[in-house]
Amino acid sequence: MLLPIAVAAQQPSSTRLETDTVQLAEVTVRGYETNRSLMETAASINTLSARDLNQRFGQPSLVPAFNTLPGVRMDERSPGSYRLSIRGSLIRSPFGVRNVKIYWNELPLTDAGGTTYLNAVDVRSVGRVEVIKGPSGSIYGAGTGGTVLLGGQTSSVGQQANRAEVGALVGAYGLSGQTYTIQTGKNNAAISVNYGHLQSNGYRENSRMYRDNLNLNATFAVNPKQTISIIGLYSDLMYQTPGGLNQAQYLADPRQARPATRVSPGSVGQRAAIYQKTGYLGFSHQYRWSDRIQNTTVVYGSLTDFANPFITNYEKRADQGIGGRTVTRWQMIEEGVPTQLVFGGEWQNNFTVDRNYGNRAGQPDTLQADDELRATQSVIFAQFEATLPLGIIATAGISRNEVAYQFTRFSVQPVVAQPRGFDPVWLPRVALLKKIGENVSAFASLSTGYSAPTIQEVRPSEGTFNPTLEPERGTNLELGVRGRLNRFQFDLTAYQFRLRQTIVRRSVESGAEYFINAGATDQKGLEAQLSYAIVVPKPANFWQNVRVWNSTTLTNYRFRNYQQGDVNVSGNRVTGVPPTVVATGIDAETKLGFYAHVTHQFIDRFPLDDANTVRSDVARLLNATIGYRKTLASRWTLEAYLSGDNLLDQTYSLGYDLNAFGGRYYNASPGRNLTGGVKLAVRW
Repeated sequence: MLLPIAVAAQQPSSTRLETDTVQLAEVTVRGYETNRSLMETAASINTLSARDLNQRFGQPSLVPAFNTLPGVRMDERSPGSYRLSIRGSLIRSPFGVRNVKIYWNELPLTDAGGTTYLNAVDVRSVGRVEVIKGPSGSIYGAGTGGTVLLGGQTSSVGQQANRAEVGALVGAYGLSGQTYTIQTGKNNAAISVNYGHLQSNGYRENSRMYRDNLNLNATFAVNPKQTISIIGLYSDLMYQTPGGLNQAQYLADPRQARPATRVSPGSVGQRAAIYQKTGYLGFSHQYRWSDRIQNTTVVYGSLTDFANPFITNYEKRADQGIGGRTVTRWQMIEEGVPTQLVFGGEWQNNFTVDRNYGNRAGQPDTLQADDELRATQSVIFAQFEATLPLGIIATAGISRNEVAYQFTRFSVQPVVAQPRGFDPVWLPRVALLKKIGENVSAFASLSTGYSAPTIQEVRPSEGTFNPTLEPERGTNLELGVRGRLNRFQFDLTAYQFRLRQTIVRRSVESGAEYFINAGATDQKGLEAQLSYAIVVPKPANFWQNVRVWNSTTLTNYRFRNYQQGDVNVSGNRVTGVPPTVVATGIDAETKLGFYAHVTHQFIDRFPLDDANTVRSDVARLLNATIGYRKTLASRWTLEAYLSGDNLLDQTYSLGYDLNAFGGRYYNASPGRNLTGGVKLAVRW
């Protein structure tokens, strides 16, 4: 897990494993536009390979793979309902992904309103993930929660090969799915098309889901200097939302949906669900002006049709987004003190039509609110990076960020129009890295973060527009050391992040939420990734690869200057952040093509409310996957696997509703279950 092992499907097993070992030490990261090896990157970055995403766990979900990374927490309260936190809490995310900037093949997937429809992405079409932890505003703009770079699976320009793959899986609770992939590569073009279908009846009542995904990635080398890429994504997703349970309901029957009360109906009666269709089309142009100067410019457009029959209302929303990003890399000095300048900008605009109706058993009723929202974000940035004597690499970057909203309500007379702009903010970052020999490096960085409230926070499901919600601001200091000592690899980071104007969630009795600023937080943490290769691959050995790995996260997050009504909760632990998370695993592969992965995760108890009066249960989750993968007749590749999830049969909640009214914190996750699948690929 420390550094990813890439899977090359067309290679024999022994050759592939030898290649993996080389890449284990030489992986290159794109974070902060450095394109350096991780050993030479002065930042806390973790990576996931295609194997980590699609082989280690049988479930076709991003969640288990992300949760093997230190400092990263991902929830799935019901199938398809993602939440993601990087070095922080999920108190800003009743559902969806917020305060994390996500890019898909270098295109912004997070819209100008701060929302990311990450559940529109099929993990089976993702080939690589980079997670940049801590504020990264000096390059990627507003946000305090980190940045994720997603890469699709595609052929390379110039690769004279074609490949097709079909796959199918079945599992507990009605889980089934299929994938179809075709890739082609020629002298000046590479095209990859992927279609995936997934459906499940769900573990809980009212938790059925289905998703259809279509992905296109096409790259054309126009001439030796310029390349054009087209990236397309379409997703049709439906998932039912069972709702949170209080402790008595959770203990009595964790599989039930939220029942009706004297003041509100239940999830089943209201047919609570999310219906989401997303289309995304982007274009990328790379131009090499010379050996020292090159530019990448991307533009995109997106459409989302969103409907949410909820307990109290029926929301219909349409999002239209456009934007672009340009990055220029200039190798200013090549000799003496090599110096690189990276500069560019990003602009995004989002237009949202949001209407709330009454919900009559899953059908829209009387119009309650008719709103339009416009969001605009812009950032310009510059970064210098110099390689100094004595193995020191220095980085200094800065960005100017601007965010503005415009809210208009047409369902009242006279029409209400409210602008909400924020003063432009400059976000600097400085970092130093020192190489200690060839295999060890240490780094220190100081960065600043700024996170404006998202559209879903200034206009939440409670239905009002909040023009007083302030952006979060923070400063992050971190120290790290990483390296390789023979078969042992390590990556250790300590950090302190001071956050001001922390945004937290509140809810009313019906379950509708609203958001407030809650003083400050002091966030201290220690993250460790360790791995040891028990067996080094050699062509003649039966065991080609055996290694153990561990990811540990230790945190001490505390509220500061936080008054909750008449109660001062300063000094309390920040809601939703476990003090200890430990993931441990073993990977094994044989010359015959058999492989096995075993993963255990320990999640310590953490507070579910700001007052720290209620805490989660301890979770001990065991997953194991066994499989067989073999190249046949040099052209065909067969893979079959069987995976077991929650093998200890724990009753646990993967996604809690934090600060939930009436103590409805619990969303039960499946008990012990199995998933099996098969893939067949051919190349020509």
